[in-house]
Amino acid sequence: MNTRALETLVRINQVQSFSKAAELQNMTLSALSMQMKSLETELNAQLFDRSFRPPKLTPLGRKVAAKALRVLEEQSELIALCGKDGELTGRFRLGMISSASVRLLPHFMAQISRIAPSAEFALSTGLSEQLFEQVHLGLLDAAVVTRVPQAPPDLRFDTIHQEEMVYAVPKSYAGRPLEDVSRLLPFIHFRPSTGIGNLIADYLKDNTEQPKQTTILDNLEASMEFVKSGLGYTLLPAPDVERCSDERVHIITDHAKRMFRELALVSRQEGLNRHWNDEILRIFRSLLPPPD
Repeated sequence: MNTRALETLVRINQVQSFSKAAELQNMTLSALSMQMKSLETELNAQLFDRSFRPPKLTPLGRKVAAKALRVLEEQSELIALCGKDGELTGRFRLGMISSASVRLLPHFMAQISRIAPSAEFALSTGLSEQLFEQVHLGLLDAAVVTRVPQAPPDLRFDTIHQEEMVYAVPKSYAGRPLEDVSRLLPFIHFRPSTGIGNLIADYLKDNTEQPKQTTILDNLEASMEFVKSGLGYTLLPAPDVERCSDERVHIITDHAKRMFRELALVSRQEGLNRHWNDEILRIFRSLLPPPD
């Protein structure tokens, strides 16, 4: 039996939505529907009541989904049990915020392929709040996220690194006080519902340099392109600002109050992959400079 179909069934039961499950499984809705029909045929059982739109799990379907979750957990334990002398084996599902993936993921994969050649990684990227949910639901084993004060309390957060947040302004505004910049240019605000955006929103509440206009984006590279074009200024992690800057950008580090973004590895408190998580955390920390 294809365990991928069992994973999808478990997701549907967890989120109670075909469309949400398809999004989290990185599938089209039609592909998910066909996969579930094939599973029903294989089991010779009606798992969904299709008189509803969208279909709902039958009582038998919910029971099968609960059993499928146990099967998947047992599979993970069995693979870990077969590892030699603590070797990392099996399939690990890792998520990462997009900005960190650009800088860290290639180096991480190069290291993990040498350390654990028998391991398989299913990788995905997204915004911090999406990754929180996926780890909470068991769709991911762990994820690299921006930690925020409002993070779910039932998840475990291990700090990877702290990155200072800096302002990026058009070069023509270099040397001008931030009060002038905020009066003359729109502030390019990373979407407030995201990890970074949430931190920025809290920072601006207590900051005297309040922007007069705000443009909301959910893409770091696009935010920096606005700055390069002289269309606004922004506040983002220093490594990302430096990566996306050119001669058209001036970086301000000496603003009123220093601010930091905490990169963290999030996992479930009761997760079965603690040995995995500790090794992954060690590798990510090795890829970043030590704290000041």
